[in-house]
Amino acid sequence: MVRIVRNMVLWIVALLALNFVSNRFYHRFDLTEDGRYTISNETKTLLDEAPLDIYVDVFLDGELPAEFLKLKRETRQLLEELSSLHPNLKYDFLNPLADLNQEESDQVIQQLAREGVQPAMATIMEKGKQTNITIVPYAIISYDGKRTAIPLLKKVARSTTEERVNASIQQLEYQLADGLRKVSKSKDKKIAVLRDSGELTDLQIADFIKSLQAYYRVAPFGIEFVKSSDSIKPADVLNELNSYDLVIEAKPTIPLSETKKYILDQYLMNGGKLLMTVDPIIMENDSLANEESRAYALSRELNLDDMLFRYGMRLNRGLIKDVQSGALALATGQGRNTQYEAFQWPYYPLASADSNNTITRNLEDVKFEYTGSLDTLKTATVKQILLSTSNQTQQVTLPAAVSLAEIDEEINPSSYISGSKNLAAIAEGSFTSAYKNRVKPFVLSDGLDESKPAGLFLAADGDIMKNQVDRGQPQDLGYDMRTGQYYGNKEFLMNVVNYMLEDNGLLALRNKDIKVPFLDVKRSYDDRTFWQMLNIIVPLMLVLGFGFLFLWVRKRKYAA
Repeated sequence: MVRIVRNMVLWIVALLALNFVSNRFYHRFDLTEDGRYTISNETKTLLDEAPLDIYVDVFLDGELPAEFLKLKRETRQLLEELSSLHPNLKYDFLNPLADLNQEESDQVIQQLAREGVQPAMATIMEKGKQTNITIVPYAIISYDGKRTAIPLLKKVARSTTEERVNASIQQLEYQLADGLRKVSKSKDKKIAVLRDSGELTDLQIADFIKSLQAYYRVAPFGIEFVKSSDSIKPADVLNELNSYDLVIEAKPTIPLSETKKYILDQYLMNGGKLLMTVDPIIMENDSLANEESRAYALSRELNLDDMLFRYGMRLNRGLIKDVQSGALALATGQGRNTQYEAFQWPYYPLASADSNNTITRNLEDVKFEYTGSLDTLKTATVKQILLSTSNQTQQVTLPAAVSLAEIDEEINPSSYISGSKNLAAIAEGSFTSAYKNRVKPFVLSDGLDESKPAGLFLAADGDIMKNQVDRGQPQDLGYDMRTGQYYGNKEFLMNVVNYMLEDNGLLALRNKDIKVPFLDVKRSYDDRTFWQMLNIIVPLMLVLGFGFLFLWVRKRKYAA
């Protein structure tokens, strides 16, 4: 009896000790191959730097298609992981349109639209019939009085709903961490957007600027006015420009003056970061709107060649045609019967992302329009080629005729033999001034001939940054509203900006690679008989085997 009591006491003490240890030392183990449920250090840092309550409302609840139930499950699991790291993170799943009539639903949708939430249509099978329902695949994060909406469903070109959901699962941690960053971190870096050399208009780059403003302070900046103003000294303009962390030159169309070039040069020499999307070719789709549907692509002179050459870059003015290309949408019919039909257009090269590069990993194809190409030269700076064409290209000498009649011509790959062409690159390190041993346009008492560590990004097409406009409203950058295709232009440019501004946390999260297995429909159909037999016969055999084993053991026991 004493031994029994002693054993019971020992068991109780052991259980109490185990309970104490488990409460004091808590750890979750991620046994997945790709570390899907392991929270990255960047996200942990954001959580540590946000001590207040975090509220997450996820609009994935109610009756959902199977693909979205999978997205809901993955979102819940991730939020459970985050809440285990941050005790003040609270989340809830809800359906904002539940039990509402049509009028009330419209009011809620309008209210959500003001916060950047866009509903989507989905199809569910109910009693053998397809039913269309409205879903809102978004979450809203609230922190310290600030709110932001984050999309949970990624837009992927030429994809099924299942593929979009699987791509969205890869980006879940990034989307949630990105939303938390927007509401919890201050904007401590400044970006200047140059507005004085015929650049893209505010409306044409509105979506990119809006995306930047979520993380940084963005302001327009002018330089050329110093030529006509006696009261403003170029040195003062340079000093003001040096206060910005990044300068964007978005498709200049007017040649830059030597004064502007020298200011930009000295900005770079002082360790600045310069992002330039330069179009060396004059060609727009509007030029094809004539009776002949024909236009001529011409060389654009911007007075930049000498400066870029000194920095180790060179723009080529040959017009690039690529077998791997996007679509051009042309209107057919008239009036209300007008429809758009998409045709492959070799003048729209699609640059594939390099999966081994930090900036371009996990990106959709990036679309270029009537682009030239670029070369890198041997200088002291370190250069990375970020985007290139396919190996099947033509490089057309300018001036060159461009005609819509080419749509009817079948693309012959054997005539596309110019090889891969570089379309975008970045250079980093110590630059040599373009005005070293040259006459300067104005005098600087502290002018530099060699730069501090600096960075220069160059793309051979200015339209890479341009969004489409519909009825005065800017569309998403990378979205072609005529064909319904999405391209990776915005994600690529945001990655470039994050990289140049050393915002590496966002870049690492966006590039996190999670392997989501796909169902091989063809293989599952071909092997359906095997799996049906396996799932029916094997369980029966197991039951029968256990039955015979039980009877044999029992018979042997009583026979003995």
